Amino acid sequence: MGDAAADHGGVPAIAFVGGGAGAALAAIALLRATTWLRLAYRILLIDEYGRFARGRPYDGAGGECLLEIPVKHMSALPDRPCHLMEWARAGRTPARLRGDSNAGGTALASPVCGPETLLPRGVYGDYLADTLAATAAWASPYASVHTRAARAVAVGADSGGAAVRLASGERVAATAAVVATGDPAVTPPPVADAAGAGLAVCACGALTTAAGEADRLFAVGAVRRGEADATVPRIREQAEALAQRIADTVLRTPPGRR
Repeated sequence: MGDAAADHGGVPAIAFVGGGAGAALAAIALLRATTWLRLAYRILLIDEYGRFARGRPYDGAGGECLLEIPVKHMSALPDRPCHLMEWARAGRTPARLRGDSNAGGTALASPVCGPETLLPRGVYGDYLADTLAATAAWASPYASVHTRAARAVAVGADSGGAAVRLASGERVAATAAVVATGDPAVTPPPVADAAGAGLAVCACGALTTAAGEADRLFAVGAVRRGEADATVPRIREQAEALAQRIADTVLRTPPGRR
């Protein structure tokens, strides 16, 4: 993954506003759903604090605060439920989790991660970041993932695509945009009709308004109306449906037929 500007010679861009866990899960799902088609496009994660793949809940700021859901339900890959456990057992976790004597922190009671283990939130953030990076590497050279630390203040449809306006005044053009800013009561989403209660979406994640469905604007995670308490397994389900919708209606459909 790397930093990215807006324009890459016309290659479609899917911009995620909010770069935390919801965005990471959706980006992973999209890369896995499209790479076999050899579709060329870019994913751009825009996050005000640069906490890519982690967001506020999994950035490690809470010390050893544990997840509330065991490892067996927290894999980022729905077809590989043991993926997180395998990642932890492969020694990719921080030294404090492995029980190393020179870790400089408190080791968990057991160095072996099992299906019922509750991992520290920061460790889960490391897992999401690693999995996104590995999936992006696997998807190369067709698809790519880029990051940008910036605050988005507005998102909207624009000229058959989407546009994200940053606090600096810069406009970032995209083929489609996905709002993934988390609980709207904590972080109001940069969409005009949010009304403080979350974004209304169809079953596949496209935003819906009084004027109908917006075919280039999407939402995933707790920002969706009625989903403020969505857990990772629930967001993973949303991500899979959203990835298929974007693949079919944005990336695979010729411009003249959209």
